Amino acid sequence: MKVVHIYYNNISAKVDDLSLILGYFDGVHLGHQELIKRARKYAKHPLAILTFDKPVASLINNGKNSEILTSLDDRFRIISKFGVDYYYLFHIDKDFLNLSDVDFVEILKKLNVREVFIGEDFRFGKGRKGTPDTLKDYFDVDVSKLLEINDEKVSSQNIKNLLEVGKIDEANSLLGHNYQVSGTIVSGKKIGRLIGFPTLNLKLSDNYVLPRYGVYKTIAYIDGIPHLSITNVGVNPTIDAGDIPTIEVHLKEYEDGDYSSLSLEFLEFVRPEIKFNSLDELKSQIESDVKKVFKN
Repeated sequence: MKVVHIYYNNISAKVDDLSLILGYFDGVHLGHQELIKRARKYAKHPLAILTFDKPVASLINNGKNSEILTSLDDRFRIISKFGVDYYYLFHIDKDFLNLSDVDFVEILKKLNVREVFIGEDFRFGKGRKGTPDTLKDYFDVDVSKLLEINDEKVSSQNIKNLLEVGKIDEANSLLGHNYQVSGTIVSGKKIGRLIGFPTLNLKLSDNYVLPRYGVYKTIAYIDGIPHLSITNVGVNPTIDAGDIPTIEVHLKEYEDGDYSSLSLEFLEFVRPEIKFNSLDELKSQIESDVKKVFKN
C-alpha cells in the first residue's frame, strides 16, 4: 500500500482513474472494515483510501474532544492488511474548515476519482453540507449502510464511550481487534520497584483515549515481541501522585533493559483504581492482581 500525501492547495493526480474510500477511520472498527472489504470487492479502478492527518475536532475549540482510537501509524498498520492500493493522507489545518462541499468535490475531481465508497453517514464541507447525494452528481457512488451489532451502531464514539467505562471486551469486539496504544518509555517514581513490582512507564505518542482508570490485563510489545503484562492506568491515589494520569506496565517476565518504546494491547479490565491506606495494602492487592492476570 503506497502512501500519497495530499495538500488541498497543491493537488495532483497519481493515477488516471481512481476508486476512493472516504472517511476518517478512527479505530478502523468493524464498520470501517466492512466498507473497505466491499470497496475491495467491487472497485472498478485502482483503490485508494483517503483519511485525514488529524481529527477535524482538533481544529475546533482548541482541540477539545479530539482524543483518538488510532494514530496515523496504527491506521496504516491495520488498513494495510485489506489489500488497498493507495493510502491518501490528507493534511488539514484550520483553512480546511472553510472548504465548501463543492470545493471538496473539486479536490476529488483533480485526483481523477471516478467512483466513491462511503458510509451512509458521511458528510463533508463547511457546515457538513455535503451528503452522499451531493457526490452522486459527480461520481459513481456506493453507499454502505451503517453496521449494527445488537441493535447498536458500530461507531468510533460508541467505542470511546465503552473504553471510558472500562468495557474493554465490548470495545474490542466492535473494533475487531484489541485496543492498542503506543508511546515511549519514561522514568517514573519507581514505587513499583520498591514494593517488588517494577514497571515500565508509558508516555503516549498521541492523544489516545484513556480507558477507565484501573488495572488491566494487557500485552506489551517491545521490539515487536509480545509480553503478557498487567497495567495500571490512573493517578496512583495511594501515593498522592497528582492528577496527571500515568500508564504503568509490569511484565510477567520483567528484565531490566534499555527499553525505548512500547505498544500496549488492552485485553481485560481487572478492577478500578483504588486508594489504599498504605503501601503494604497496595502491595497485597497487586499480588492478588498479578496472580489473577498471570494465572496461566
